[in-house]
Formats: sequence, C-alpha cells, structure tokens
Amino acid sequence: MKTEITNKQLEVIKTNIQEVINGSLDAIRKESEEWGLGEMDEINELESIDKIVIDRVVPYVGLTVYVKLYINNERDEFDNILSELNYRVQKWLPNVIIFIDSII
Repeated sequence: MKTEITNKQLEVIKTNIQEVINGSLDAIRKESEEWGLGEMDEINELESIDKIVIDRVVPYVGLTVYVKLYINNERDEFDNILSELNYRVQKWLPNVIIFIDSII
C-alpha cells in the first residue's frame, strides 16, 4: 500500500524531526560533561558542531533526512554524532535515516 505525504505534512514532520535533533544534540552535550580522556575525539567532534539544520526531507522508502552541519573548525568527520543522532531519532520515528548534505 502506497501512502502519499502532502507538503504540509512533510513540513510538520520536518519540524518535529528538527526538534528531536536539537533535543538530542543538547542531551549529548550534557552527557559529554561526564566523559573522560578516552573520549577526547568524540568531545572534539561534538564541540565542533555549532548547529544542525535540516535541509530537506525526502519521503521514499521511509524518510531520508539531509542535514547541514554548521561547524566552527576544519573537522570533516562526524560519524559518531551522526550515528548517535540516527539512533535517537529512530527511537521516535523508526523509518528515518539522517545523512549529512553539507558541512558549512
């Protein structure tokens, strides 16, 4: 069975996913206060991100979310944060996959 999503519904979904991403990023930052020297790379990765903004949501098989990372240094690898965000968003919306569209 094929389900059609209207543009209005897609905007509501986009807003909700953005809220989950923002909340998850804040929660990860709070949790990182307890991390030690073994997680220095993850701390650096997290501190490199100023904000994450959804560029577009593509409803194909599930929902594919493309995000823009606004960063404050020259780091170009964000696999740990992206994996954690995917995990946390999928708790709420199981068919969502997040990809980095661009790093700004």
